[in-house]
Amino acid sequence: MVSGRSLGTGNSCANRQGAREAHPMPPGRGRRGHMSRWRGIASPLPAGSAARCALAERPPPRLTAPMARGAPEDEMMAPPDPLSALLGASEMAGRIRAFDWSRTPLGPIGRWPAHLRAAVSIALRAPTPMVLFLGPDGLMIYNDPYIPIAAGRHPGCLGAPVCDAWPEIADFNRNVLRVVLGGGTLSYEDQELTVRRNGVDERIWISVDYSPIPDADGRPDGVFITIRETTENVRLRHAVASEWERLARMFEQAPSFMALLSGPEHVFELVNPAYRKLVGHRDVIGRTVRDALPEIEGQGIYQLLDRVYETGEPFLGQGFPAQLQPTPGAPSMDRLLDFVCQPIQDATGQTIGIFVEGIDITERVAAQSALSESEQRFRVFADTSPNHMWSTLPDGTMDWYNRRLREYFDLDARPLAEGGWIRLIHPADRRDVARLWRRSLGTGTRYEAEARLRRGDGAWRWHLIRAVPIEAGGRITRWIGTSTDVDDSRRAVAALRASETRLRLSQEVAGIASFEVGIADNRVTGSDALWALWGLEPRPEVDVSVLESLVLPEDGAARSTPASRLDGSATRQVEYRIRRADTGEIRWIARQVEFLRDPAGRPVRMFGVMRDITAAKEAEMRLRLLTHELSHRIKNILATVLALVSQTLRDPDAASLRELLTQRLRALAAAHDLLNDARWTQAPLREVVEAALAPFASERIFIAGPDVALGPKRALSLSLAVNELATNALKYGALSTEGEVRLTWERALDATGAPALALTWKETGGPPVRAPTRRGFGRRLIERVLAGDFAGEVRIDFAPSGLECRLAAPWAALSETAEGDDA
Repeated sequence: MVSGRSLGTGNSCANRQGAREAHPMPPGRGRRGHMSRWRGIASPLPAGSAARCALAERPPPRLTAPMARGAPEDEMMAPPDPLSALLGASEMAGRIRAFDWSRTPLGPIGRWPAHLRAAVSIALRAPTPMVLFLGPDGLMIYNDPYIPIAAGRHPGCLGAPVCDAWPEIADFNRNVLRVVLGGGTLSYEDQELTVRRNGVDERIWISVDYSPIPDADGRPDGVFITIRETTENVRLRHAVASEWERLARMFEQAPSFMALLSGPEHVFELVNPAYRKLVGHRDVIGRTVRDALPEIEGQGIYQLLDRVYETGEPFLGQGFPAQLQPTPGAPSMDRLLDFVCQPIQDATGQTIGIFVEGIDITERVAAQSALSESEQRFRVFADTSPNHMWSTLPDGTMDWYNRRLREYFDLDARPLAEGGWIRLIHPADRRDVARLWRRSLGTGTRYEAEARLRRGDGAWRWHLIRAVPIEAGGRITRWIGTSTDVDDSRRAVAALRASETRLRLSQEVAGIASFEVGIADNRVTGSDALWALWGLEPRPEVDVSVLESLVLPEDGAARSTPASRLDGSATRQVEYRIRRADTGEIRWIARQVEFLRDPAGRPVRMFGVMRDITAAKEAEMRLRLLTHELSHRIKNILATVLALVSQTLRDPDAASLRELLTQRLRALAAAHDLLNDARWTQAPLREVVEAALAPFASERIFIAGPDVALGPKRALSLSLAVNELATNALKYGALSTEGEVRLTWERALDATGAPALALTWKETGGPPVRAPTRRGFGRRLIERVLAGDFAGEVRIDFAPSGLECRLAAPWAALSETAEGDDA
């Protein structure tokens, strides 16, 4: 007998591989992505096995055409040899008998060992594809069902080494020979393959098992390969998987909420996104309803599920109230649900679970309720509205109107609904109104017209009539309209136009020019007086830079800038000089502006007026000279008064009184200086207190606060009060030792939230303070006069650590000229 061990002297796959061990290719997928499954010692089929098996059309070396190697033709006609009963009468049996096996390591067929004959006999009689790899080279013998798989390699691959017959997967087959001839087995399931059947390429799936063929001594002498076609099973699995995927997508994408509960404890098996949203995206899978949704305890839901499971009867809930937590631990919220609980039963009719499907109708019910409430509100609104409201059918027939319309025209419903409304229109306006109405009905465009309508008392009054179409499904279902009495408005418009004309004429007579500037484009438009003021030819508009270039450079800081116009911070009232574009003459200009803002408060346009104040400036200069002269004279008078008072009070017993009177007169004179500089209009608070404290110059007096303008009377009152406080501090308080005085003021809010001035005189570091036993002139001056002039409240706190005086007064009235200020 010739064993597989004695056949390894040829140029075999194993010899070509040499001492190097064959490495299988990495696991691959078929063209439809199915992974190979294997058992035992295994290497997967290579990626090429999923391709068409007829890739190599060229015959491998050493092979000839079918039945070309063997006995001559007369021998083929010889009587059957003893192997006929063993091999059978198939096509491949004939080819095996005719093949010249003596030229292979297997030797003549008559000398094959029994185990080899048995394996060949089994393969040739099998109804499924079978292949034998014999010897170390893996010489191929296969049956008729394998022919479609071999395709173009048939019949050349008969008797050929498998590595030559299938060179593209030689490494794989070397590994098969190594493993199986070593006593191992290999198995691959559901491998995709393309075969040619009846002249047509067909994609199939096969499972392949590789088993050793033992010789008489039990040593592997070859590889027995069984191929089973699993196409129907694979296609069935694909179809089932595809259907499950489709159902899963439907489940996930369903707008209604769905949940699958299993067992009597109602364990969540599946939920879709809509259900997760309903329960606040809680992790419920694998948990019972009682555990996952504890807040529904006492709402009857547990009992409902138990009843469906026990009876096997479905439950349909409509408008079912439930309280669910939007997130775990949050307060429960009321929901209204439409749902069905459908029992799931096995083949025996036993309930094994419940399928829950439904929709959350909370928002829909709320919307319906809101719609009903809205309709009710509309009815009330329509009947109480001062405007006339009505509706018509698509053909223009009026079918509804509100009570105000009926009362206004003093008509009942019949003549109006039958088209009598046309008689309410002034005869002179009927043709235009009817023409526009017919056009709107024909085109479906909104209707608008103005016409005179006859009021119930017979008066003809102008009305603005409007109507819009209401569409549904692409067609007009009705018209909704209003008619508004605009007679008074038209009269007001006419009066406004007349007023604008008078204003324009007045501005021209007064030399006032009006203008506006676009914030986005910096373009200036203005009245004719504007161009005349700047010496420019009249024009529709001009860039603001044209006007800015005419402002004298030294006055440039008074102009508005793009940034100050953009944020609305431009100074409202300014004065500057310009050089007229036509004559070059220098003129003084007074400009005042305000901003038009959008709903967000952002400036969109700057409006203003200008006037030539050159003459006023010259008069002001003359007045300033006169004021300074008058101030000088008053100071002289005060100096004389001061000298007389001082002379009168030279008695030593009156020394303190003399000093007090002197300081008061000086404070009064300082305040007069400030008011003279401001032409007795306003004086800065800081300058008032600095002037009052000048006689007490000390590094221990600190003042701080924002810029505040005071009217004349308040400035004089504050100057005297600060002088009194400083004098007291110098004699008895913080300034009598090493203490400090802080005078601060700020913009604050009063108890009503209105802006207020908060001024504080605070002494620290002086001798202990004791409240006086009587109220002197200085204290009365501060508490009464100061509080009265500021329309506020004064509090004096004689704290032991230091005197503190606080003034709280309305901010809005600080700079106003109070009655009597000019006295």
